[in-house]
Amino acid sequence: MYYFIVNPSSRSGHGKEVWQTVEEILDQEDVEYRVYFTAHRYHATKLAQEITAQNTRLTLVAIGGDGTVNEILNGIRDFSTVTFAYIPTGSGNDFARALGLPSDTAEAVNNILHPSYFCRVDLGKAILGEQTQYFAVSYGCGFDAAICHEAFSSPVKNVLNRIRLGKLTYIATGIKQLILCKSAPAVVILDGHKTFRFRRTCFVTVMNCFCEGGGVRFCPSAKTDDGLLDVCVVEGLNRFLMALMFPVALAGLHRFFPGIHLHRARSIEIQSPKRLPVHMDGEPYFLRGRVQISCIPRVLSVIAAPR
Repeated sequence: MYYFIVNPSSRSGHGKEVWQTVEEILDQEDVEYRVYFTAHRYHATKLAQEITAQNTRLTLVAIGGDGTVNEILNGIRDFSTVTFAYIPTGSGNDFARALGLPSDTAEAVNNILHPSYFCRVDLGKAILGEQTQYFAVSYGCGFDAAICHEAFSSPVKNVLNRIRLGKLTYIATGIKQLILCKSAPAVVILDGHKTFRFRRTCFVTVMNCFCEGGGVRFCPSAKTDDGLLDVCVVEGLNRFLMALMFPVALAGLHRFFPGIHLHRARSIEIQSPKRLPVHMDGEPYFLRGRVQISCIPRVLSVIAAPR
């Protein structure tokens, strides 16, 4: 049995259009399935909880963006009972990019219905006080998260998505946040014993995939199945260098900039005396005090594509 969770509003209605194509293919192939549509934020989490409550093996397919994937993963009750699949319809689609999943809808459906390759991927787990959240792509705090916070509620994003220019939302928002953002002190502890102190932290991103934000390669060596999380700390850059760094990071060449620190660890603790904006897979959250992050190795079975 295939279970589909569809975000019809992803990329300003593109998710609904994609589902119509998927539905035609499923009906043509006489596939047994059930479909659920999200209506508001966190709805996908609730739907995933209900679907996986039966505790039997099933295939769960997400149709939406990285945020939809994030919500679904945080609703799965037992990862060992679920085979996960993904048809990307978001603005960034970094999870699909990292796994090399098809972007063409018909090809993606065929790959799911007639899979020839499965992989097991890591997930990140973040503990913020009493709250625990999983992420598939990345966790970030500071400047990159501030961009996600504003872009998440931006009416301009909806307009640009309609004409397939949604990435420009992040560029425009990034320019604005570049003017407004202020650095903050931060302490990063890797694997419980390697401590790094930064006085003027622009942002810290912890990545399971090699890119976020629609292809920005902050951690170009990150792999989804190595049992490790990659960390990029950006410290002390002035606004000019910050603005220059982002397009350079599309090619993963930002590591040559001063103030770029790249690390790899199984667990990461981030501490800051300031309240910082936080995102997980582009979904906005807030941090006060500290967060503990760990890698859950190869916990999720995914229908992937041969490379």
